[in-house]
Amino acid sequence: MLELRSAGEAAAAPEPPGAPPRPAGANPEAKSADNEALRAELADMAERFAYAEPFTVLDVPETSDEATIRAAYEALAGRVHPDRVSSDSRAVRRLASRVFSQVESAWEMLSDPRRRQEYLLGRKRAQRNEAAEQEARLAADAQRFFQEGESALKQRAYEIALGCFGKSLQYSPEEGEYHAYYGWTLHLCNPDDATMAEEALEHVKRGLKLASDREKPYLLMGRLCKAMGRPGAAEKMFARAVQIQPSCVDALRELRLINMRREKKKGLIGRLLRR
Repeated sequence: MLELRSAGEAAAAPEPPGAPPRPAGANPEAKSADNEALRAELADMAERFAYAEPFTVLDVPETSDEATIRAAYEALAGRVHPDRVSSDSRAVRRLASRVFSQVESAWEMLSDPRRRQEYLLGRKRAQRNEAAEQEARLAADAQRFFQEGESALKQRAYEIALGCFGKSLQYSPEEGEYHAYYGWTLHLCNPDDATMAEEALEHVKRGLKLASDREKPYLLMGRLCKAMGRPGAAEKMFARAVQIQPSCVDALRELRLINMRREKKKGLIGRLLRR
């Protein structure tokens, strides 16, 4: 049978054998846009799920029951199942398979009570180990700055020492000796400032509270009391430092000086009384 066409009318390209019928009104440009949107969504999921925990993949809290986990899995698997994108580009199909595999792995882990419990216990151990390692690193940094501060203090570079002790406190804020040294050095940087003296006193007091079993905070408190004109309190602090550490040379020296002044004063009073 011959088919007549009007002039200029192009013949439609024949469909390949076995091809599914083309949907009426199909828009190739719209299909391309949908394909790209799906590819972008799957690529984002693949990247987010790569190193995510199973709970994150399925977007459920750790306390979820089996029904909640199953519902989340089924909803997500339905969105990313490779059969859903069987007619899309090869890149989209590969992404869908990758994401679906990640979702399946998360489901296998959380749907088995024993594996789920082992996973949670293992994660807690890892978190504890990581916290311990982080604490050790911070303690090492704090100690390094403290040693630099001690060196600067011996050289009477008080501002530098204060900065070093301040950094030590940033890394290890509950270390008593760091507070004590910071307070004493703060006074040395501002010897005539009453406001700074009170702040220095508070730091040394905190040092005493946090490190009551060590001699250095008592030694520094004694020096601070001595500088603030409180000789009685200073002597008690030096004596306490020696009680804790009998070989505390600095505290012993301070006590000897106090005794020498006391003996000298007694001698002077005795000479005055004999006149």
